[in-house]
Amino acid sequence: MLERLGIRGRLLLAFFGISTFAVLATAAALYAFLQVGEVVDSITKDRVPSALASLQLSRQAERVAATAPSVLNSTSKVRHNEVSAAIGVEMARLEELLAALKGGTLGTAAVAEIEAAVLGLRRNLDALDDLVAAKLTIVARKEELLRRLSATTIAGQRLLAAGILVMNSKLAQWRTVAADASLASDRRAAATSDLVEAIKGYIPQQRAHHEISAVNDALVKLANAPTPGDLALMLFPLRRSLAVLETVSAEIDEKLRSRFQQRVGEFKALIDGGNSIPKARQDEFAVLAEGEKLLAENNRLSRSLTAAVDRLVAAANREISSSGLEAAVVQRYGTGVVLGSAVLSLLSSILIVWLYVDRSLLARLGSVSQGMLAIADGNLCAPLPAAGHDEIGRMAEALRLFRDTAVEVEEKNLREVAEARQRLVDAIESISEGFALYDVEDRLVLSNSRYRELLYSDVAIELTPGTTFEHIIRRSAERGYIKDAEGRLEEWVAERLSRHRNPGEPWVQRRSDERWIMIGERRITGGGTVAVYSDISELKKREENLAEKSAALEALSSKLAKYLAPQVYNSIFTGRQDVRIASQRKKLTICFSDIAGFTETTDKMESEDLTQLLNHYLTEMSKIALEHGATIDKYVGDAILMFFGDPETRGVKEDALACVEMALAMQKRMSELAEIWRDIGIETPLRCRIGIHTDYCTVGNFGSEDRMDYTIIGGAVNLASRLEQEAPAGAVLISYETFAQVKDTIACVELGHVQIRGIAYPVATYRVLDLKTNLVAARSAVRTELPHLRLEAEPELMSAGERDEAATALRDVLDRLCHKPG
Repeated sequence: MLERLGIRGRLLLAFFGISTFAVLATAAALYAFLQVGEVVDSITKDRVPSALASLQLSRQAERVAATAPSVLNSTSKVRHNEVSAAIGVEMARLEELLAALKGGTLGTAAVAEIEAAVLGLRRNLDALDDLVAAKLTIVARKEELLRRLSATTIAGQRLLAAGILVMNSKLAQWRTVAADASLASDRRAAATSDLVEAIKGYIPQQRAHHEISAVNDALVKLANAPTPGDLALMLFPLRRSLAVLETVSAEIDEKLRSRFQQRVGEFKALIDGGNSIPKARQDEFAVLAEGEKLLAENNRLSRSLTAAVDRLVAAANREISSSGLEAAVVQRYGTGVVLGSAVLSLLSSILIVWLYVDRSLLARLGSVSQGMLAIADGNLCAPLPAAGHDEIGRMAEALRLFRDTAVEVEEKNLREVAEARQRLVDAIESISEGFALYDVEDRLVLSNSRYRELLYSDVAIELTPGTTFEHIIRRSAERGYIKDAEGRLEEWVAERLSRHRNPGEPWVQRRSDERWIMIGERRITGGGTVAVYSDISELKKREENLAEKSAALEALSSKLAKYLAPQVYNSIFTGRQDVRIASQRKKLTICFSDIAGFTETTDKMESEDLTQLLNHYLTEMSKIALEHGATIDKYVGDAILMFFGDPETRGVKEDALACVEMALAMQKRMSELAEIWRDIGIETPLRCRIGIHTDYCTVGNFGSEDRMDYTIIGGAVNLASRLEQEAPAGAVLISYETFAQVKDTIACVELGHVQIRGIAYPVATYRVLDLKTNLVAARSAVRTELPHLRLEAEPELMSAGERDEAATALRDVLDRLCHKPG
């Protein structure tokens, strides 16, 4: 029946049983307490008040004595006044209690003793007030001395700061001269000599700066010395630092020596003499000692007062005892009833706890808990309680299953860890680099044979785990394996230890057997260090060979760059593009330009002049193209093929805008070149025409494996070429696809749809005028350009006189044009 209830039901049943006995015992106890309460009430109303009055006086006296130390600990006059006022209130209350006690019916001798103690407390508190006033004066004097110390320290350090700045300036000048390889050796030697002289003057200033800081720190600590004995001990290093300052003052620069010696004198006055910081602290110790005596006297008076009060209380207790006898009779009857109920309740509780809770619950729970703790500590063989049908039994069964699973997992993990460790050791041993692992105390944990071979040329030397890193490197340096350690063993060992304990980037170490070892060290989690040694001797030799070839390659690459577009050249030589036959589809903006009527011009010029003119034209146009980011594909006679969007792109819209802006810049430059060419004898100035189209093309390397060309192909290229052929001389013609990208920035005129040769459908064309911002400024300008006439005027900007002069010039030109020659 009980087993079917489970642990919860059985515990509830036991609780109800114990509660029943507790209710019975409580009822009996309440009856007894009501009877005893009537007797106690009579005691408290008739006999206790006099005893309480004396105890209250005792507590008030103890409160006054306990508050007195706070007077001595006051750090300011305001705090002292606050504490003194608070103690005055407490003392007035004590005197009131004394007056009330004297008016009572207690013994006269005890009251007289209490009164004497109270008067003594009053005298001591007045004396403490005087001592605190003296202490505050001393503290104020000490703070003033500390302010003088701070001012002297700052003045001394500021006096030495100029030397530090001079040193830094000399050091910067020396670094600049040392870094400039073009300066003569005597200039470098002079700079080094200046730096040495600056260092000679800097060393005593640096030493003085250090000692000033030491004196300042020591005086600040001495001002708060905990004991007089510590004060004497702290004076010794102070006087030593002062002696060092006096010695160093003779080495200070003559311009600073007198002021520096003045500062040293100020430090000396702060250390020794009647107005020094140590003297102020000694006076403070004397005041504190006197205050401690007064506090001890207060404690003695408080104890005397407490003893007198105890005697008064004892008398009251005797009176209370007589009343207690009256309550004893009632207590005996009540106690019997309460004890009977308590015994029955206790027996029932013991039986329930012992027979059921302890045996059936706590013992089994304790066994389960011990098993769980043992398993948590790693003891998987710990005994477990037997399983059962209740909750604890099911817990024991679940714990047994958990233990069996943990045992199986642990055995599997141990096997895997052992296998992994062996694989790690084998892998480390198989690598070509030297590998070593050091623990947090720089002792060798693990290394491979390659590490020993690279560290020691003598293969007979063994490396055993536990050997310190310092011992390993010192042995290598002592045997002469390290080139950098020759003649400077201890210094090299210190440098190597510092680099090992604070690892950074990998670095190269030169060995005496002409080997070069790259060392990489790194801190790991837990504080250990991993070291990897690589033999790069062969790389060093190749590096020397490559250095000789790099100059030739650099010269060759600069020559090759002239045969490639800068963008293509950079993408190839930076590795962003492979030199192989490959292509991709991209949306590009293609631009064709050539010279209108170039064939007629070539018939009138010699080949040398024609070559010079063509190269001049192509050079000027190429500069503009490169400034705007164009990729120049090729030159075909007087024609130039360019495109935007590969290998670098700013976006389709930005690429198209850059291309049109480039075309406008080319046309503007052609107008400027026309004047130059007329001056050198070219009667008809060259005028170029430009066609631009935006669409998808195939771009990449085309050709054979031996020779290839980076170019673009596709219908978009042909359309751009046809637009260039349809463009009037001196004009820029673009397709609708390009117009859609630049219409917000570029002003264009629609020319309608044109049937272009080679294109199956009519093409919408637009003639580019200029940037919209430029057209707004030049809206009123008059411009006309013919083969033998060029007119440009801005009437709205002219003054009245300029208008008259312009009209006269135009009439003169008109007369000449109307006049027919002979």
